[in-house]
Amino acid sequence: MTQHLLIGLVSLAAAFVLFFVGLPNRQGESPRFLQFRTAPMLYPAAVLVFLAIGLAELISWAVS
Repeated sequence: MTQHLLIGLVSLAAAFVLFFVGLPNRQGESPRFLQFRTAPMLYPAAVLVFLAIGLAELISWAVS
């Protein structure tokens, strides 16, 4: 049971860290790692996957 909570919190933390790392700076420039060819397509998907896993684990923990 606590495993669901732990995985959920770690996944949500990873999603929020990835979200804030990917924000543009004050001049509107994307971070360097997001300027590659496929990064703008893969990065949002990775953030959403961690967010979905975290929310699913927290819901699973709350229900059980």
